[in-house]
Order: sequence, then C-alpha cells, then structure tokens
Amino acid sequence: MRYSVIILFFGILSAQWTGGSANLIESGRKEIGLFSPIYVGLNNGKELSINKFLLMPSIALKQERSSIGQWQMAQKLQLEYPTIGLKWLQSPLGKELGDPNMFALISPQFNVPQMISAYGELIGTRGTEKIGRVTIRGGIAFSLGGKMSEDGTIDLPIIYPRLSVYYNGVAIKVGGEYYRRSKTQWSYLIDYDMFVMPGGRGRYSFEHKGMVVWSKSEKFRILSGYKLIAGEYPFGSQAHLLPAFDIQFGW
Repeated sequence: MRYSVIILFFGILSAQWTGGSANLIESGRKEIGLFSPIYVGLNNGKELSINKFLLMPSIALKQERSSIGQWQMAQKLQLEYPTIGLKWLQSPLGKELGDPNMFALISPQFNVPQMISAYGELIGTRGTEKIGRVTIRGGIAFSLGGKMSEDGTIDLPIIYPRLSVYYNGVAIKVGGEYYRRSKTQWSYLIDYDMFVMPGGRGRYSFEHKGMVVWSKSEKFRILSGYKLIAGEYPFGSQAHLLPAFDIQFGW
C-alpha cells in the first residue's frame, strides 16, 4: 500500500512544473497524457494546461511573447493548490486502524495549512523539430498562505524539490531541453532541470531525462526512457535512476 501511494504521488507531481518549449499548440487542439496535464490551445497566442489529478489541482497559462532574434519566447504562470493531496498523505486509513503513521508519508502530528503557490516562468526556443529544437527556461515559485513544518518534509526524489516551496516559501527552477524528430515516426528528447531551494535543509536537486518518442500520428504517441536525479535532502545527498513513461493523445 505504501509503495502504491508513492508511485501514484510520483505521477501526480511529475505532471507539475512540466518542461516544454515556447511553442504553443494550435488553437482548438487538445492533448492529454497518462501523467501529463490536459493542454488546450486557445486564441490570441495562449495555451491552457490543467492538472487532471484532483489531489494536486493546478492550472497554468502559457502566452506568446515577442521574439528575441531567432529565439521564440513565451511566458507561463501556474497556480497550484496542494493542501488536498498533502492531507490525503496523512493517511486517514492509518488513523482508523489505530496506527496514525501507517501508510502515511506525512505524520498526522503536523498541521497542513491552506496553501497555494504561484510559479512564473520565461521560456525561449530556437530551431525546428527536423534540425533540432533547443529550449531554455527559468522561473521562480512563491508560496502564499501558511507554511508546512520542515520536520514534515517528504524526503523522496521528484517529490521533495517540487514541494519545497511550501516549506521554504520560495523555489527557483532553471533548465532546458533538446528535441529532434527523424524522418520516420521516431524522435528523442533530452531534458535537464535544476531546482534551487533557498533556506531549506535540502538546497538543490538536479534532474536529467532522456526519452525516445514513437508517434503513430498527430493523435497518438508513446514516450519511454529514464530520469536521473541527484539532490541534497534533509538527511543528506543521494542519486536515483528511475524509469520514465507516458502515453499521450491529441485531437
């Protein structure tokens, strides 16, 4: 049970702070993945994304900006409400069984206040899918409302850096990606992100992802690869190598 909770929450948080280029999907198009958010192309150079996992609801708006030389630019603003998911991780089932910490990733002794985070990001992209598309991005997140106790952190890869803003009040993320499509149905993606957590017991986390993409059409594709994580946690530094997988649909 505990491991299934961890795997599910990995999926929920992997859908947050997703990368991506400054390119927007065309107006009226919709995309959804097993772990990725719902993307909706809007008019006037805008793109809406919604996290479909109700335990960690979030919404983001990406908007085109004026190009800088050969760089296509965009900005993104995301709002996230984590309180529902964090309270769920305190395990009401464990309380019913007489062991409050059973299946819990956060001990029930810690209070989970009402919180919301705002994340702003600037994205630049140059090149094309055929010759290679390079993207760089950087952003900062702030927590609004209460803060979680630092003694109640979830010291796990992927989870800890993405929740750090609710313990420290601020988090910084910078990164980039390279994407190239071959003449066939195959393409590949190389992604890199760094999280900086000022004032936290864990100060940084590096994440590198490599994915092979098979696209049957503009309506279906499968992504498979790995995710390498190296970071500093409250108990010390560790590195992890995890599988990465997603199935995506578009229409």
